[in-house]
Amino acid sequence: MNKSEAFVYSLCKKSFLSLWSIANPQGKKRGKELCDILVVCEPDIVIFSVKEIKYKPGSEVKKNWDRWTSKAIEDSAKQIYGAERVLKVLKEVKRKDGSIVLSLPPASERRIHRVAVALGSKGKIPMYFGDLGKGFIHVFDEQTVRILLRELDTITDFVKYLSAKERLFLSKKVSAVIIGEENLLALYLHKGRTFPRGYDAILVDEGLWAKVSAKEEFRARKEADRESYFWDELIEHLITGLKCSFPACEDPKKRGEELVRTMAREDRFGRRILAKSFREFMDLAAAGKVRSRIVPAPSGVIYVFLARPVRHDRRKRMAELAGRCFIARGLNKSSRVVIGLATEVYAPGQGFSFDAYCLKKEGWTKEDQKKFEELQSKTGAFTSPRCTRFSEDEYPRIIE
Repeated sequence: MNKSEAFVYSLCKKSFLSLWSIANPQGKKRGKELCDILVVCEPDIVIFSVKEIKYKPGSEVKKNWDRWTSKAIEDSAKQIYGAERVLKVLKEVKRKDGSIVLSLPPASERRIHRVAVALGSKGKIPMYFGDLGKGFIHVFDEQTVRILLRELDTITDFVKYLSAKERLFLSKKVSAVIIGEENLLALYLHKGRTFPRGYDAILVDEGLWAKVSAKEEFRARKEADRESYFWDELIEHLITGLKCSFPACEDPKKRGEELVRTMAREDRFGRRILAKSFREFMDLAAAGKVRSRIVPAPSGVIYVFLARPVRHDRRKRMAELAGRCFIARGLNKSSRVVIGLATEVYAPGQGFSFDAYCLKKEGWTKEDQKKFEELQSKTGAFTSPRCTRFSEDEYPRIIE
């Protein structure tokens, strides 16, 4: 990686976690680079091309602009379109040295997002983006790529913005005049992560980002989101050091990837809710007031938390986690995915371990219902659950 690619890759790795960000992936032929950075989190694939071209001002302004744009943006577009063409025939990608492999989603399910990062303009050249020949390409400079990957720092938040922006600009009914990508982002966030509809034209204020990011509600949201990064830490822990338990699973590694991918697809607001719930659960477990908890996430995924004493047999803990996940699925017929997380009741000076379980079940049969009732009757798990309801605003209300 050159310096520019390393800069963007560090942002991607921090935002999208280490498992799905790969720099300089290998193309169809060994030794041939596919693109600068590839981010994969099923079903989304984000193709990054990074170019740093130093802008040399001169008397012929338009000519200098055109020269810089050709090298920084148009050459990136060619690389991105070429990478997309190669990806159509690949099922997985590797780094140049073959040390990291990323499995790609099925071709029929993939959602491709194209991003060109054009560095070196020093803010003196207006950026343009859109369909540059073979699909919509987003173009960011040094400032906007930092802001976007800081404010939209989960794969779900990021691709939702890209998709909403594409729909806005590809619509025949909408045109827009925009000064600065960050101002477009400000409009998107201010309108509840959507763009205005029912207008023939949208004019975005040049100073909108400064106004929105200075609001008390915005700062309050950033403060409230601090707790959500515990969920990121938990995902990274699972990626690097977890021994996942998957009874009767033919491919534990594949199921383990499904589990952490599911957790990583939670957006920032969902992670805040889950992190707060998990911390509260562990406090109650340490006080001996609770043993397990079911938490429905805004995404529709059901999570089961389990805490057992430090010296509790880990095999029994794993079996109990699997059983509770099945019971949770039976109690939530509309949810097809249940993730279980089990650990010890923490105590000062003692270590901890994690076990995880992933249950994906599309339908629910009579046999499933019978097994559910028998298992619940035998174990007593979640037979008389205490339901707790709470509300959480993405932008906490400011009370003076």
